[in-house]
Amino acid sequence: MSIKCVKKTVFTAVVLSLLAGFIYAEQGTTSAAFLKLDQGARPVAMGGAFTAAADDVNAIMYNPAGLSQLKGMEATTMYSLWFDGIMYGYLAAAYNAGDIGTFGLGVVYVSSGTIQGWDIAGNATSSFTAGDLGINLGYGTSINKETSLGITLKIFNEQISSSAALGFAADLGCIYKIIKDLQLGVAVQNLGPKFGFGEAFWLPIDFRLGVSYTGIRSMMLNMDYIQPIETYGILALGMEYWYRELLVLRLGFQFQGKFDLNEWYQNFAGPGIMGSLVLGAGVKIDIYEIDYAYRQYGVLGSTHRMGLTLKFK
Repeated sequence: MSIKCVKKTVFTAVVLSLLAGFIYAEQGTTSAAFLKLDQGARPVAMGGAFTAAADDVNAIMYNPAGLSQLKGMEATTMYSLWFDGIMYGYLAAAYNAGDIGTFGLGVVYVSSGTIQGWDIAGNATSSFTAGDLGINLGYGTSINKETSLGITLKIFNEQISSSAALGFAADLGCIYKIIKDLQLGVAVQNLGPKFGFGEAFWLPIDFRLGVSYTGIRSMMLNMDYIQPIETYGILALGMEYWYRELLVLRLGFQFQGKFDLNEWYQNFAGPGIMGSLVLGAGVKIDIYEIDYAYRQYGVLGSTHRMGLTLKFK
């Protein structure tokens, strides 16, 4: 890795840090919260540490520069049962058009189901529904053997009862191959105008910096630092191991803020610790790959994600 490249990387990290401080938002004051949800059973199972890897169709949602690494056409879908009856689904496809670059399309849908309404006096009123829909258009290309760039344009709609609002955002990403088996990824997510019903708030902007290493046979090791504008930074670790290109095991972990030492010693592996661990597995049969991810959120309960990916050569 050249000194020039190191300087560029450091400069990029400094600029992103300064930008994060400039648009800092208090915790819980950003809008369009569904944009924070991780998509794709595979990257979720690796703790969301996918900024530098981003080597499949899920790059649309993590780092669009990674779309340039696709060999042909890929499509994926994911379904998740969330907390308290909330469900969300994800569908995406990407196609490598050769020298032109790689194009991708992703759709995210979140539904809260039926919600009971209440008036200010505590009396039950008519029920209503709420949901979110996002459409993402991604593009990634390689500008030389080491560097790839990408952009994802987002249009989304949030609906609560009879009220709805339309918003726009964009993700920017870059991947740099340091050496053969080691690459660096940088991405900025959810850049866009303020959004809301009536009063508008910042979108949940994230700044991501990651590394991915594939120098160990059949294994991928990833590490990301994710800086939201409204909370502590997140350190994400991920591992993927393939057995004979048939079965795959994945492990992920996220660390945010700091450990509560009282929680650590008095309730070892309690909600604060287990809520950061993700487990996953998958099986590949011909062009089909079936993936599963499990994550425990402590007192909130656990979530399950099932995914199906097709890779056409």
